[in-house]
Amino acid sequence: MPLRISYAPFRLLFKHPFETSHGVRDGTDSIFVRIEESGVTGYGEVTLPPYLKEKPAQVVERLKEVVARSPASIPALLRLLDDNVLFGPEAMGCRNGLHTASIDVLGKAVNKPVHQLIEVNILKSSVTLVTLGITPVEDLQAKLTELPRSGGLKVKVGHAGSKAMIMAVKQLDARPIFLDANQGLSSVEQAMDLLESAGSRLLGMEQPFPVNDIVNQRELQGKIKACVYGDESIQDEFELEHSLKLFNGVNIKLIKCGGLDRAKAMAVRAGELGIKVMLGSMSESSLGCTAMAHLAGQADIVDLDGPWLIKNDPFEGMDMRNGKLIMPDKPGIGAVLKAELDFSPICA
Repeated sequence: MPLRISYAPFRLLFKHPFETSHGVRDGTDSIFVRIEESGVTGYGEVTLPPYLKEKPAQVVERLKEVVARSPASIPALLRLLDDNVLFGPEAMGCRNGLHTASIDVLGKAVNKPVHQLIEVNILKSSVTLVTLGITPVEDLQAKLTELPRSGGLKVKVGHAGSKAMIMAVKQLDARPIFLDANQGLSSVEQAMDLLESAGSRLLGMEQPFPVNDIVNQRELQGKIKACVYGDESIQDEFELEHSLKLFNGVNIKLIKCGGLDRAKAMAVRAGELGIKVMLGSMSESSLGCTAMAHLAGQADIVDLDGPWLIKNDPFEGMDMRNGKLIMPDKPGIGAVLKAELDFSPICA
């Protein structure tokens, strides 16, 4: 009998409006995926910020295409996920949702957490981050008070008040600082000024320039010793291979690359190339962030702070204490549904 696949549309809402150089938003549209096999249920997440090409309606249509193929088991579904026609670059969110739910089922079926199932054997001591969106200086203290005690702070830059925000954060908090420009900078001089503002507290910088601004990125990379991580510029393993002269770090995200299998492959290849690894998210719930956290042993930096930024998280999973991630002691992903989600069966 084919697997039972269902979905639930849901809008994740931020505790406060979240501003980056992409703009301001109050939440993120998501599709939660549920797969049931032989009495075991697994969950996956497709969270799609508005700047992505993939949209919720397209995810639902692709789920219908999957069900029309009638995969009879989780292994059959996983083979289908490697169909590059059905799951091309524009369908990585959907692929991730199905892969996460599938690996959740498999882990629960054999009573193993996902990191054991996918054999994460490297155990780095990664730095955890929580994010400060673009925030007026006078509101920073209140925002900092709400966030958990992470290993470092990610500060969104790329706006007129970026330097003032960095200086205020340094006065208010003693943690190391990671700068994320979200493609919002236009010159090497601007980037270097912000890097110098962070001073000895600097952990690194993420995606300073637009994806197509290779000239500025190459020049910056040649002038500084700080690690610059590619985010929008590195979507998959192919782009990772071609980024060596542009970036010395990569931000890997499940929604970008299509699932834990591909995220792990990217992390392994990055290590072989001498590129630092950061695990990021698209502001997913505790489900998506806990799923990615199973790869934390292969990362230098872990930026999975969605659970602390969202006010209506329908799952509970990992925690953070004194800057360290605490994983749930459960099989599979380990995230537990705590809210009523309106799942509808997918009909071919």
